Amino acid sequence: MNDKLRKIFVIVLLTLMLIISTTNYYGIKGIDNLAYVVALGLDVGENEALKLSLQISIPNSGEAGSSSSSQSSSVVIDSIECPSISSGISLFNSYLGKEVNLSHCKVLVISEKLASQGVSEFIYTLTNDMHFRTDSNIIISKCEAKAYLEYSAPLLDKVSARYYEIAPNSSEYTGYTESVTCNKFFSAITDSFSQPTAILGSVNFGNTQSLVSDASSDSSYYTAGQTPFSGEPSVENMGLAVFDGDTLIGELNGFESICHLIVSNNLKNAQIRIPSPIEELDYIDLYIELEKDTKNTVYLVNGSPYIITNPKITAKMQSMNGNINLKDDAIIAQIEQSTKEFLEKHITDYLYKTAKDLGADVDSFGLYGLKYFSTTAEWEEYNWLHHYKDAFFEVNLDVNLRSSYLLVDTAEERNEVLQ
Repeated sequence: MNDKLRKIFVIVLLTLMLIISTTNYYGIKGIDNLAYVVALGLDVGENEALKLSLQISIPNSGEAGSSSSSQSSSVVIDSIECPSISSGISLFNSYLGKEVNLSHCKVLVISEKLASQGVSEFIYTLTNDMHFRTDSNIIISKCEAKAYLEYSAPLLDKVSARYYEIAPNSSEYTGYTESVTCNKFFSAITDSFSQPTAILGSVNFGNTQSLVSDASSDSSYYTAGQTPFSGEPSVENMGLAVFDGDTLIGELNGFESICHLIVSNNLKNAQIRIPSPIEELDYIDLYIELEKDTKNTVYLVNGSPYIITNPKITAKMQSMNGNINLKDDAIIAQIEQSTKEFLEKHITDYLYKTAKDLGADVDSFGLYGLKYFSTTAEWEEYNWLHHYKDAFFEVNLDVNLRSSYLLVDTAEERNEVLQ
């Protein structure tokens, strides 16, 4: 009896193995039947509410190690008009003959025109998509989103997906923008104590003129698409797009973005240019970073926010007039004071712009004001985001200038030996 059962089991097992080996199993989705999206663009449509553009990775099987879309070296860009993102992706699935997959999407690009109409529908749709990466960066493009994708060919990186992953990180060493992810943007939309920002991008065609003609001209005073350079058209991320809820209402230039990062305690490092307190009509380039966490304090005075911010900055001299004696403590003190006054003025101007011109608390000062309200009902009744336009500010900045004493001494000693 046991032998018979054993024979039946072997026969059934062999039959199943034969069936599986001779049948195509379509339940497993591989690279051949998926279309991997590395960037997604949204514009206002001409005939429909939306124009959806997808930058799709094309696997290069002839390249060693190219086993996934994140390692492919070429892309195609297609657009389709549709009433919604979901319907547009369904149309793409039919058109491409493959299923669109958003698991490798690195960036969401939305045109200024569309963002000014509100973006919550698109953000909610994508964050609810189980395949969409909520750590994708969100960029507001001053040109069409499709054009932004078309000119996004990386100059120093052949891999499109990696390019979109690395490019926003330039904010860490320039301060000209901030890396804003979709989940951070979604959180700011739903918060009652802050308002969202997004990376400001555009295509720079290389024919722009300098905004400032004198020696004080500084690249940080531009926004995306404005910097004067000569070369092939390429995308440029510079500045921040500012939102009231889900609606685009304004923008910050590169220097204002630096101020935002200082106040919000997110500055890694940046370079600024200040008037020299030593030589008339001369300028000093400084490399700055936060020495300590920025301390922000909020008071309510007659119902209006009174906000004090206390940044502590470390500055290093990048370039200067050769006549400046860095071993003179009085000169060092002058440069520190000049830097302090320069930054305090610009940070103050930036803060009043966010409050009076934009009415948008992009630095989350509301978090520091929560302590004055005992219940959620009291907080909601006060309506911080509405009262922020009545805010007043005080900026107390501390600067510690690290001069190059050792380098100066070494150079002098070397000259003495040579003589």
